Amino acid sequence: MASKNRFITLSFFLFLILVLLPHAIAWDNEDHEIFTLVDELEASEGKDVNFYSWLGLEPTATEKEINRAYRKLSLALHPDKNHDANSKERFSRLGAITTILRNQDMRERYNFFLKNGVPKWRGTGYYYKRYRPGLGTVLTGLLVLGSFLHYMVMWVNYHQEKKRIRYYKHESREIAWGKRMKKQQTRKRVCVNGLTFVVEGDFVSFLAEDGIEYRLDEEVIDQPKITDVMIFVLPKWFYENISNKFTTKKSSNTTATREKNI
Repeated sequence: MASKNRFITLSFFLFLILVLLPHAIAWDNEDHEIFTLVDELEASEGKDVNFYSWLGLEPTATEKEINRAYRKLSLALHPDKNHDANSKERFSRLGAITTILRNQDMRERYNFFLKNGVPKWRGTGYYYKRYRPGLGTVLTGLLVLGSFLHYMVMWVNYHQEKKRIRYYKHESREIAWGKRMKKQQTRKRVCVNGLTFVVEGDFVSFLAEDGIEYRLDEEVIDQPKITDVMIFVLPKWFYENISNKFTTKKSSNTTATREKNI
């Protein structure tokens, strides 16, 4: 049963990877928007100009400071006050850049590219390492996702096991009592799908090869608990293993010291 659970979980993960891989290797629309604005800004204002420096801000600027800088620069760049051919484009670009800096997710993306460099256009697309969360975030996300899938699998197995027990109880009684299912108090041994069961009154038991009888009762099956999923089990497993190794090592050292003293 455990190997079956692992197979189901692994298959689910492989399915998710195959589905999400085409999206994972491509740039998002938000990334392309940032790349385009960076290229246009550098072409218009200079190579060393970035979103913050153009607005006269530091990368740590608050939203209030961003709004203040936008109002100040928008007054200077407004097409009504500037009649050059590029005034409308610069004013529109200012609005787009300010929108990015006001949005937390978009600003984090831009900050990543500002720190690590913006990918360049190569004719068929932008080439560079894409924006991605840190290793800790990825591992945490995978652990949460794996725990969710694990929990789903446990519930599926729980219902399948109860259904399996009900099936064998019904089939065993039908063989022992007949199609009309008229209950009998006599003890009868029956065979269902190559397995041996004993029907006696209301009870049906599985007869093992060693002669021990195990009563079939779907109510004794434990319901899955959230504390049984990986996100809770793995830390406990690591802690217990480390504690056992430490205890074993300490015990060995104590024994060696005693033998030496003797």
